[in-house]
Amino acid sequence: MAGTFTVISKLDDRAIQRELQRLEKKAGNLHPCLANIGEYLVDSTQGRFTKEEDPAGVKWAELRQSTKDKKKHTKILTESSGLRDSIIYAVRNNGLRVGTNKIYAAPHQFGIDKDLHVPAHKRLVKTAFGEPLKFPVWAQVKAHTFNPKLPARPFLGFSAEDRTEIMEITRDFITR
Repeated sequence: MAGTFTVISKLDDRAIQRELQRLEKKAGNLHPCLANIGEYLVDSTQGRFTKEEDPAGVKWAELRQSTKDKKKHTKILTESSGLRDSIIYAVRNNGLRVGTNKIYAAPHQFGIDKDLHVPAHKRLVKTAFGEPLKFPVWAQVKAHTFNPKLPARPFLGFSAEDRTEIMEITRDFITR
C-alpha cells in the first residue's frame, strides 16, 4: 500500500475502545481483528458512493447544473470511480487507519468555501465556443483567485450501523 493518507477517519467511540482494550488483553495481537474491521469499513465507505450519502445517512448536496453538463453521468463523486476505489485501510501498531491517498479527497470530504490563489500558468485550449479546435493552442492564464464553493460531501466516517458491526466483529474475535 503505497502513498500517504490524505483523509483519515478516527474512531472515537468509548464502547468500541473498551472492547478493543479487552480484546488486546485477551488476545495480545489485534491485527487480525483490526484487519476484519478495516475490510468492513472499506466496503461500508464504498457503499456510500452508491447511496450518495454521508455516514449519518444524509444525502450529499446535489451537483450544480454546470457540473452536470460536463459529466458523463449524474452520479456524485463517481466520474471515474477513482475516489471510491482508492479507499483503503492500514493496520499498524495495534491501530487502524481508513482513508485514501487521493489529493482531491479532502476538499470533497470537508468542502471549500474560500478564495484560492491560482498562479499564472499556460493552458492548452482544445475547444472554442463549444466546438473542438482543429489545432489546439496554448494560452497564457494570469494569476487570479477564485472560490469553488464546493459543498462538503463526507464519505469517510462511521454510521450507527458501522459501530454496531464493529462491536460484533470485536466480540466475535474475543469469543473465538
